[in-house]
Parts: sequence; structure tokens; C-alpha cells
Amino acid sequence: MNWFDYEFKRALSSVLKMSTNIGRSFSQLPIFLHNLQRTNPNTFTAIKKTDTNSFQFCFVALGCVIRTFLRCMIPLIYVGYLPLIGSYLTTMYFAVALDGNHEPLLLAIGLGTLECEESWRWFMMRLKDCIGDDIEVGFISNLCDKIEFGVHSAYPDSYHGYCPKDIARKIRDCVGHNSTEVESLQTACRKSHLFSLLRSPIYWLDDIPISKWTRAFFPKIRYNVKSIDVPEILQIISRREFPITTIIELITTSIQSKYAERADVAGRFSGGLTPYVESKVQKCVNKSYNWNARRLYGDTYQVDDNFATTNVQLERRVCSCGKWQKSGIPCAHVIACLRTCTSESINRLVDYKFTSYVYRLAYGSELVNTIPSHVHWEIPNETVVLLPPSMQ
Repeated sequence: MNWFDYEFKRALSSVLKMSTNIGRSFSQLPIFLHNLQRTNPNTFTAIKKTDTNSFQFCFVALGCVIRTFLRCMIPLIYVGYLPLIGSYLTTMYFAVALDGNHEPLLLAIGLGTLECEESWRWFMMRLKDCIGDDIEVGFISNLCDKIEFGVHSAYPDSYHGYCPKDIARKIRDCVGHNSTEVESLQTACRKSHLFSLLRSPIYWLDDIPISKWTRAFFPKIRYNVKSIDVPEILQIISRREFPITTIIELITTSIQSKYAERADVAGRFSGGLTPYVESKVQKCVNKSYNWNARRLYGDTYQVDDNFATTNVQLERRVCSCGKWQKSGIPCAHVIACLRTCTSESINRLVDYKFTSYVYRLAYGSELVNTIPSHVHWEIPNETVVLLPPSMQ
């Protein structure tokens, strides 16, 4: 049994012993969150309840994770939700970011009794309370008008795009695997008159700006991110009913495990870049092997890649192909230029959040502390009355 399995079972057994009554766990939630904040400084929690003190929503974001995101992770967040099985809770909201090794880290979760525009607005406003509005951050999500509403309610000037994988899945669902349907779709796309387009199963694509679902046309740096995987622990939780305090403790334990695992891995990094980025750079090196680059003037180069001519400006970190600006990683054209410019280092031209140093800083300087057993809980001075929500 590995460390995470042990901690997972320990957390599950301890909290289930404390409260086998799922409804009763709501009354324990304020005390539980108080102790979570006490053991993990700067952790942000919030509870929303009705006028009759019945639970509606809660939000949790560990302080160390928010600090890791702000200091060491790319400013792009995937927001989504999972339906929950149970009598009280219906939806789990989540925000996930990527570290410099392209690994997902859960930033925040929300638990609620209803998935609607108002709940998304509340979740995004709480996320904004954590990360602030003084940084430029982009968001990606699945096709969902409610998420769109929530994102722009909290961050009206942010860039929000859709996951291309979700677009592709929806197209497959619309077209199906029937060859006749595929042929009719191709025919409709080739024709220009409106009637044919309206008959196409994917005419709804016309209503989605291309900048929302393509990396190349995303208005700001999308770091070559198509989508971000949902952490496995969330999938596990969504498959059966748990007390609300158990859900939060299992997620906290999972994050604790990720920090320990990645801190150990970071100590074995041998290069200046994370393994994910090193592999990307090496592919560019191999791709540009036979390309010709010549200096035009100053830091400006012209690259012949056997198909087209591309211009590169090293100091401005701009390549006319657009890939360097969109990913934060030098493209093959830049690598070709560096062969004639030995004073430049490839590592210097990579976004600093992809370096091994920042990855080690992310997981080696932070710690997720275990929540004490309920017999050692501190009781807050202010008593919060919280009743379970109406059963679904």
C-alpha cells in the first residue's frame, strides 16, 4: 500500500467514524473549516446559507496552493464541475491550474445544492477573493453558458476560451459515426448558401468566436494548453455519497500527497528546464536541424524552414509563426537562429515558470498540514448555526 492509499483510507475511516450521518456533517462544517484554516494559514473558506440557516454553497482553497499558483504557475485556469451522487449535494465546482511540468494542481473547490448561473457567479467571486484581480489570468472551460456568465461576472476583462477537446466531442456527438451523416456534413460545409449551413449538425459553431476554441487565435498567451485533466480524486468522490467534511478532507489529503510526490521528483531534475519542456525543446531542435537562419540586423533573423520564410526577433521574443508567443517555449525557428548565435541560451528564452528552479520552489517551499482528529478540534468563539439543505 503506497502513502497516498494509506492516507486516503485513514482520512476516510476517521471522518466516517466521527460522523456516519451525512446530514449531521453540515452542522460540523463551520468547526471543521475553522480547524482547516488554523492548521493551514491563509486558507480561504466561505459558506453561503439561506435565511433559515440551511446550507447552500461552500468554497475551499488552501493557502499554500494559492501561493503556489501566484508565484510559480502559468496564469491559466480550467474551471469545470462534476455532478455528485447523494441526497443533499448535487454539484462539485473546481478550478485547476498547470505547473511548469504540465501537471494539474487543484486550486479550489466548491460544493453546492444547485448548478445554475448564480452558483457559478458565487464560486468565481470567491476564487477572485483568493487570487485577486491585479493579475492577468485566462480561463478555459467546456461549452457552458453558465460558466461563461460566472467567469465574466467576476473577471469582466478576462480571456475565456473553450476546450478544443470538448468542441471535438460535441461535433462527434452531432455527426455520429454514420458515413451518410459525415458526407452530408461535408457537403453542407462546402456549400455557401444559408439553408445548407442551417441543416448542418454543427451550425452552432458559427456562434462561437474562433478565438474561444483555438489556441492560435486566443487573444493572450494560452501556453499551448488545449485542456487540463480533472484530478482523479474528484472523479472518485463523484461516484458515491460522502459527508461534506469527508469530501474536503479527502481532497486536502490528495493535495498533500501531490506536494510530497512532486517535491521528491523535483529533487531529481537534472536540467534547467522541467522534463515536459525539455522534451518540447528537443523536438524543436530535431525539427530545425536542416533549416537555414541568417541575421538581418540586430536581433532580427530570417529562417527558411524549407516551406516558408519566417522572421524572428529574439529580444522581443517574437516569431512570425506565432508559436513562441502562444506557448512561452521557443519554437523551431528560434532554435535555428540560436545555432548562429552562441551567446544566447535556449533556457533564457523559455518562460521562467517552466524552469526546474521554479518547479522546486513550487513544491519544496510549501506544505499542506494534516487536519487534526476531531477530538483535538479547536472550537471557534463565534458559533455558526448551519442546517443541512433540503434533500434532493
